[in-house]
Amino acid sequence: MDGNTRLRFSARAAAEAMAQIVRLANGAAFAGGLNPAQWSALRYLSDAVPESRTVTAFAHYHATTSGTASQTVAALVRKGLVDRLPEPGDRRRNRLELTSAGHELLHDDPLGGIAAAIAAQPAEVQAALVLGLDATLRTLIQPGNGRG
Repeated sequence: MDGNTRLRFSARAAAEAMAQIVRLANGAAFAGGLNPAQWSALRYLSDAVPESRTVTAFAHYHATTSGTASQTVAALVRKGLVDRLPEPGDRRRNRLELTSAGHELLHDDPLGGIAAAIAAQPAEVQAALVLGLDATLRTLIQPGNGRG
């Protein structure tokens, strides 16, 4: 930071920084032949516990409809990045698993640069960032606040 720039600590300054990070992320989100929702699905399926690797669980996580989530997953299946596996004991349900190509593509995740920038910060900054962003997200998605 140069001598002419002062670090401002305010909710507005934090929102502006978040907006700039979102712009950077959105600019990189159409990569590897995927759109942002498809990248989100790959990340979700990579991190979710096996029983949560379903279209319904992804729809809930992504705050979208089951139909939209199903279209996203169908595109990933067509691209050979996700497999639908029948759930034992319930033929109506499918468990979703990343293929080796899906895992490989995640190595080029467009959020990698942002994650690396966060990882370069001291542990206490990383922890504060995670806690603050999680609290902010939870506030925004509360029913009835008109913003979620």
